[in-house]
This record gives sequence, structure tokens and C-alpha cells, in this order.
Amino acid sequence: MMKKKLSVAAGILLTALSAAAAMPQYDLIPSPAPVSSYGDITRLSVRSENLGGDVIIDVWTPKGYEASASEGYPVVYAHDGQNLFDASYCFAGVPWGIDKGCSLLSRTGDFTMPIIVGINNRGASGLRPNDYFPENALEYISTDDKDKTYIYKTCPKGFLGNEEAAFVVEELKPLVDHLYNTAPQRETTFAIGSSMGGLASMYLLCEYPEIFGGAACMSTHWIGSLDLNPDYTMNDDEVCANAILEYLEENLPSAGSHRLYMDQGTKDWDAGYLKYEARAREIARGKGYTEENGHLFVYDAKGAGHNEWYWQQRITVPLKFLLSKGAIGSAGIPVMGSEMENTPGDRHVCDLTGKRYSISDFERLPAGIYILDGKKKMKK
Repeated sequence: MMKKKLSVAAGILLTALSAAAAMPQYDLIPSPAPVSSYGDITRLSVRSENLGGDVIIDVWTPKGYEASASEGYPVVYAHDGQNLFDASYCFAGVPWGIDKGCSLLSRTGDFTMPIIVGINNRGASGLRPNDYFPENALEYISTDDKDKTYIYKTCPKGFLGNEEAAFVVEELKPLVDHLYNTAPQRETTFAIGSSMGGLASMYLLCEYPEIFGGAACMSTHWIGSLDLNPDYTMNDDEVCANAILEYLEENLPSAGSHRLYMDQGTKDWDAGYLKYEARAREIARGKGYTEENGHLFVYDAKGAGHNEWYWQQRITVPLKFLLSKGAIGSAGIPVMGSEMENTPGDRHVCDLTGKRYSISDFERLPAGIYILDGKKKMKK
């Protein structure tokens, strides 16, 4: 029997019934909520039993979305959801522009328009690294090496990677499939993220290969931990990185029913990941992922650093790889560049030492942790 799709407004009225049907409780947040010029965004507060708290979710549906279309929409579950759409919610005022990227790609004719589910991180509660670290990688850190890694210092409140992944699969996906006209099968379900969000996206693919058909991992934070120097350079963590890569080698599902996108920049924090990124790509190829068979796409963003401005410029590349109807090539992919209207103006941020930066030229802003407009702390 065909499942009836509900509008979001109707779904909100049935919160109690959804809970009774083993779905999470949720509430509509009508205002303030992100806005998009390329579709509609519904903001929900979803109660997670796995995480023991509420998670803000921004669901983007493209212009022309049809709740009753015969073919459902593929779904992309995106980490760091507050950085996706609306500049007023984003780190340093620069969004990925994932909605704009989808709109640009739709003009090529070789693109299936998705629903984007933005999973807001819990950085305001200090839990982003706890949620996004691939928890089962800890099994690959020996007792003798535990004092040689920064990961336990990075996550003093414990590790919630398994709980976060379970939230996405056991609570959020059933809710999204219930409220929206989705194509819920593995081949049309994807994860995407940058930095630690890249780790979390990879983790979903590894832990739930029967649910996710692909993952896009941008500027993946392979070292896992976050140990910063006063100048905002990042200290290496070979113990943690090796544990993550050993986990990947044992748990990455074989190619065939899965696709994997991997990229890195070449400066700032990204430069420190390159040796690990190379190993991760070797692991993927050893599992049968190749460019030739269409299961792998690797991208080297030369000169790119580690912040939203750079991810904005290349967001169309992983989107097209995951959602194109045919094989992807480097030609014909629209580049965001100057078309993005949400670039920063004459604004400033302060780092945690009090040093003030202009972000009129966001490309030059070092990766790190900042206080936006001297008030709101934003974490990278």
C-alpha cells in the first residue's frame, strides 16, 4: 500500500500520534528560521531519545516540490545544518549555499533535485566533537597510546558518535520519510559534511551501509581531536588519525551499492590532513571504489583552506556526484564563485585571544574559533 505523505503543517498537528508510532516528538519553529531564495525551509525541534536532548533540524525543499509526486525525492542528510542556507545563522556569516548549488545544478539537466535535511550541530552546548567523532574508532587506540592522543581532552564529556548516528537513522530519517515525499531507499539516501562533519558522514556510511548509499566528506578532519596553538594552527594527532583510518579500513562497506566523495584543500588545517587523506583514498580504492566505476570521486582543492567560504565554492561538486543521473566529470559543473549573494560585507570577528579580524575578505580568515561581531562564539 502506498504510504500517504503529510504536509509539514499537518504533521505538526499529529505529534502525539507520531510519538505513539515510535517516531520522535517534534515541534515546528516558525520564527526565527532560516530562509532560502531557492525553496522553502521548515525548522523543527526534534526530541532525541538517543541523544537525550532536542536537535534543531532545517529541512529544505526545492522550488516546485510536490508532496504527492509519484517519484519521491532523494534525501541528503547534512551535518552542521546551521551553516547551509542562511548567512544570518552561519559561521562568520558565510553559508555553504547548498540550496543555491542545487538550483545551479538543476539547470544542467543531469541532476535529481533532493530534499536537504540540515542537522544543526550542538556546538552551543559544547557537544559538536562528542557527537561527530566516530566513536567506534576508540577501539583502535591501545591502552599504551591513550596518553599520546588529544581526543580525550577534546571530548571530556564523553563520546556520542554512536548515539548521533542512531538519532539520524532511528529517529530523524523515519520522521523525514513520514513528513515528506522521499525516496527512502538506500540508493537515494546520502550524508554530507565538512571537517568533523565529514567524519560523521563517513561514520553513517560505515555503521549503516544498508541505509546510506553514499557519503560526501569535505576537508575531513582525519586527526579527530582539536588541539589548537595560540596562533590557531592545529597540532597533529597521529594516534587518533591512525585509529580512525584503521576503523575505516575494517568498516567501510565495499563499493557496488555505495558511492564516496572525498576532498581536501591544501593550506591551513587542510594541509595537515593530506597524508591521512591519501591513506583514506587508498583504503577506499582497496574496497573497490574507483573513479572508473563511478563509485569514487576525489577532488583536490588547490589553495583552499578550512572554512565555509571554500566549501561554498565547491559544494556543487559533491552534490553533482551524489545526485547526477549519469557519470560525473570535471566539465560542466557550475562553480559558485561571485554568484553567491551572501558573501560577508564590512564585518568583524574576534578570536579567543581578542584579536580582531575583518571578514570583508573571508578567504583570508584563518580556520579557528571566533566570536562573531564580538558577541556570539562560533566554532570550527
